Amino acid sequence: MSVPKPSSISESASLAADVILSKFDEYQRRFTEITRRARQRFENRDWPGIRADSVERMDLYELVLTETAGELQQHIGSRIQDRGLWFEIKSAFLPLLAGRHDADVAATFFNSVTRKVLLTVGIDREIEYFRLAASPTTVSDVSVITTRYPAGRPTADVVREILRGLNFDTEYENLERDVDSVSREIDLHLWPIVGYDGYEGIEMIRSPFFRNKVAYLVGRVCISERRCLPLVMPLYHGDHGIYVDTALLSERDVSVVFSFAFSYFLVEINRPDELISFLRTLLPDKPIAELYVSIGHNKHGKTEFYRDLHRFVHRSHEQFMIAPGREGSVMIVFTLPEYGFVFKVIKDYPCYLRSLDQTSKTADRQEVMWRYDLVRHRDRVGRMVDTQEFENLRFRRWRFSDQLLAEFAIAARGSITLESNHVVIHHLYVQRRVTPLLMYLMQEKDPELIRRVVLDFGYFLKDLAATGIFPSDLFNIWNYGVTRRGRVVLFDYDDVWPLEKPNFRDKPKPRDEFEEMESEQEWIVAMQDDFFMDEIERFSGMPDRLRGVFRSVHADLYTSEFWRDMQRRVRAGEVVDITPYDLSRRFPR
Repeated sequence: MSVPKPSSISESASLAADVILSKFDEYQRRFTEITRRARQRFENRDWPGIRADSVERMDLYELVLTETAGELQQHIGSRIQDRGLWFEIKSAFLPLLAGRHDADVAATFFNSVTRKVLLTVGIDREIEYFRLAASPTTVSDVSVITTRYPAGRPTADVVREILRGLNFDTEYENLERDVDSVSREIDLHLWPIVGYDGYEGIEMIRSPFFRNKVAYLVGRVCISERRCLPLVMPLYHGDHGIYVDTALLSERDVSVVFSFAFSYFLVEINRPDELISFLRTLLPDKPIAELYVSIGHNKHGKTEFYRDLHRFVHRSHEQFMIAPGREGSVMIVFTLPEYGFVFKVIKDYPCYLRSLDQTSKTADRQEVMWRYDLVRHRDRVGRMVDTQEFENLRFRRWRFSDQLLAEFAIAARGSITLESNHVVIHHLYVQRRVTPLLMYLMQEKDPELIRRVVLDFGYFLKDLAATGIFPSDLFNIWNYGVTRRGRVVLFDYDDVWPLEKPNFRDKPKPRDEFEEMESEQEWIVAMQDDFFMDEIERFSGMPDRLRGVFRSVHADLYTSEFWRDMQRRVRAGEVVDITPYDLSRRFPR
């Protein structure tokens, strides 16, 4: 039923609008305070502190939403679920956004408040801000967020000025060595483009992008008004000072650093709109939603993704259909054929998961959701596909294939309501689509690309261990995917455990001739949390012909010693170094 437009805004509506904007400003302030701590953490090598700050900031949005709902309850009482009042509040809130550079993000916050209070199903355009148009991404004033270093002099002089201008409260390990390494790399990349000619200069975002143990300097080499090269310099703080690990000057390498997996930067910029616009010049193929998520504004990233999804649905005539591949025991996975994402809903019945010792265990809805939350809070290495969580979405029923509707009716009645003309999805996970690892290995014909991915799979498992994640179905390679940049990631979280939980063992040997003659099941006692790591290769889904390549570098993954050592380090709170780019690109030290 349509709510009539109010002829005037009531005092209650104006007060509520002021409360919401005030809480949004408080959220922004607290977000910035947490982010600002990253610089000092890096200078002090306080790696656990950076990790704790990342988790605190990620949970801040929901915390402030809860506080906002509580304050609104105090101010407007029983009318808090009055849609007519909310229509007035929306009208009162809009003028408050005039002239604000963060108006779009503030509108997302307003929508989040309405959905938390009213439990809105679908989009209620009368009380929510919604538009199909994408956010503008034109940089209006690059000087707001960057410093420009003019060329017309040796590149080494420009690089030296950039590094000295950071003014870290600690010394460089060897500044002139790093200046020489970086300038040599920049000049190499410039040569095929400009030859003996000059270039305009280098523009660098003023705040480093802090993540884990690294401070990334992000900018661009300006060749002309319309052409530039991305420039990313990862800085580490080692035992003898700060050093530049490498210089990344290709869109591919920089895109991996800004991957769409759970791994958010701490970057102190008070103009996220200008920052996103600038990053788009470096990564034109990267969706706006993923860039917002990468800098910690994941809720507004959800808004941008939702706009993109609705634009796609609005202009296409595709139907949602069951995603190709093996059916999952826990999730119904569906997609739009030409859309680059998959959608997941949890099945109703207890889901039978299987561990390496072949014993069955069940996982109900709460356990599955707990595992996804575990990933969200632990993954700081960009190895697990970033998952957006949505509630109460509504689409027209004809947009779904008959096969998918039948699957919903059989297995997802707790997550889906099938109405006569609509489908309401009460709980949904959305992930970027990747190529399943086994499918990639079967389709790829270049031996060197296959080698790279097989070896990256081993580095991927080690990265997960470093962040305290253990995929209990370790070598079920249907759970892993390959991104378009050739990076191995995990997209199925049904079997993830905290690394502290498993008991890593070596398989017992028969004690006498009678045990040698009996079946192993008769005399080996194994608990549910036991994993015989020296037997892992027997259960590996890695094709036999590729196991030699994998073992040539990652034989330690088949040993209990490796896993127990990682377990010890994680329990001790150690933050293990993770490198998202090719290790061969590191400068010699």
